[in-house]
Amino acid sequence: MRGADYTVSGDQLTLTASALTRLVGNRAYGVNATLHARFSAGVPWRIDVVTYDPPVLSNATGNTTSFAVPTQFRGDQLATMEARYADGSNAGPHDWTSFKEFDVAFAPDYTGNRITLTDTFFGAVDDGTRVTLTFHFWSGTTVTYHITRSGGSVTGVTASATRMG
Repeated sequence: MRGADYTVSGDQLTLTASALTRLVGNRAYGVNATLHARFSAGVPWRIDVVTYDPPVLSNATGNTTSFAVPTQFRGDQLATMEARYADGSNAGPHDWTSFKEFDVAFAPDYTGNRITLTDTFFGAVDDGTRVTLTFHFWSGTTVTYHITRSGGSVTGVTASATRMG
């Protein structure tokens, strides 16, 4: 209800603290509520109210045909992934960009608590060279992870997380 739950000033929508408290409920990770902002023209905007903490990645070993980074998403969702070698050059397929193709080079598995790196990705990664992966999440958080391919084996180790905003 306008005034009690939100205000609009120019192009800024502000939700009241009491409305947000009601919308997030028990603050379980993930989407707690979905709002729809309606305008005089065009389609309504969908606004998800999300509770999250920075994702946590864990060390892993595997091979180039089935490697997964154990991931506690903690309510956040993966937006994209970058891959670079130590010298700053781009790693993986489509080496003209550091950003890798979603569902081709990598894919999140939210129910399985992991991010899978594909054999397509490893097919374009130099053997014996460390690759720095930067996972970008929709919250603005980035998490850095290091992988090294040695023949058909892969080792992954955690690096750091940076929370934005």
